[in-house]
Amino acid sequence: MDKIAELVTGEAVLQWLVIFILLAYFVYKEYPEFKRRVTGGTKRELEGESREKEMETRIRKLEERLDSIEKKLLNDYHSLEILTRSEQEDKKLLSASLEEREIIMRALLALIDGVHELGANGPTTAAHDEITAYLTKQAHRV
Repeated sequence: MDKIAELVTGEAVLQWLVIFILLAYFVYKEYPEFKRRVTGGTKRELEGESREKEMETRIRKLEERLDSIEKKLLNDYHSLEILTRSEQEDKKLLSASLEEREIIMRALLALIDGVHELGANGPTTAAHDEITAYLTKQAHRV
């Protein structure tokens, strides 16, 4: 203890006191800048986190929109498939209807020929010419 008392002199205490005052003055002067840097970093971090959350929200909303667009496209695709099948069936029916009409017209032509052979020359000749012209025109359209 005596050695410590010898080391602690008035001059050493004065030096430590000067160092403490200088340190306190430095902290006092630099504290606002230090605080600004610390809180500024925190603000930047908070802003960064806020931006990240905002971006995540935007991404989530975009994903939801993409999902709804995908569902709509699938529904439209299914509707298009149904319409395509319906159109194909309509084409088949139309083709069959055209064949039936042609058969009916040929049968009618045969009947008119038969009636014409029996001696009916008036309107049967005109009907025969009209049906023949119609069948010829239809044959050239296809």
